[in-house]
Amino acid sequence: MQTMEPVTGWIIYPRYTADRSDNAFGWLVGEAAAAGMRLEVLFVEELSVVYGTRCGIFHKGREVVQMPEFVIMRTYDTVLSRYFERLGVRVINTAAAMELCKNKMLTHEVLVAAGLPTPTTVYAEGAEYAYPELAERFGSARFIVKRTDGAKGEDVYLVNGAREMASAVEQCGRHCICQEFIAESSGRDVRVWVIGGRAVGAVMRYSQTSFLSNYSQGGSVRAFDLPEEAARLAVESAAATGAEFAGIDLLFRGDGFTVNEVNGNAGFRTLSRVGRNDIPKELFSYISGIVRQG
Repeated sequence: MQTMEPVTGWIIYPRYTADRSDNAFGWLVGEAAAAGMRLEVLFVEELSVVYGTRCGIFHKGREVVQMPEFVIMRTYDTVLSRYFERLGVRVINTAAAMELCKNKMLTHEVLVAAGLPTPTTVYAEGAEYAYPELAERFGSARFIVKRTDGAKGEDVYLVNGAREMASAVEQCGRHCICQEFIAESSGRDVRVWVIGGRAVGAVMRYSQTSFLSNYSQGGSVRAFDLPEEAARLAVESAAATGAEFAGIDLLFRGDGFTVNEVNGNAGFRTLSRVGRNDIPKELFSYISGIVRQG
């Protein structure tokens, strides 16, 4: 009986993640092996790409001869992603998807184009914002200023006045968007994980002390039974950006939800906090299927 060769893959992280006691490297390698895969953890700082008369990719200074069959990008380095894609390597998520997810205004652009509900969002080149105009547009003296390429709840400010807005814009390095503040969702939201067009898990994130609910900003989490509407919004949001593995952040609004962000590099520690440890298994099951099918 012929034994099927294991699918080979890389998962690429920034090097600083190796110093975290809760990194998931061993867990991911083990789950990949259980799915019939040989997974190698690499760091983006160890890789370089050469374009010229002779192109190549190098790992620790040595040219890579045997490419993996798939790559999971845990960084927004789209130069690397594009090189792998040119060689026919399956990249999750693609460079195009990661670029859309990284830029919050581009994310909102594709969400609105797909007919999905989002908070009203304003972008101005050079962050030349006028507080009175924005307050009038949002119908409120309070609104959100956030860095265009921010993550983990960093560089997100709730402002209530021209001086606060100006300070927030400067804190964001003038690379920011302004967004309607959904007061009824202050300090709470829902994170939904989507893999291959399926909503595979969700938690409610909440804070008693801040309008931000991010776990990385001191928020808490609890299990959340995902309504059909929320699952649909999450799946359609991931599809709008082209992300195959994503974390979708939904805000509560009225009797339903509105889409706040699409994270193309979503962690899953928060889901583990509520006893769900099957995201890696779901991910590698999906990858195994698409790679083996070609």
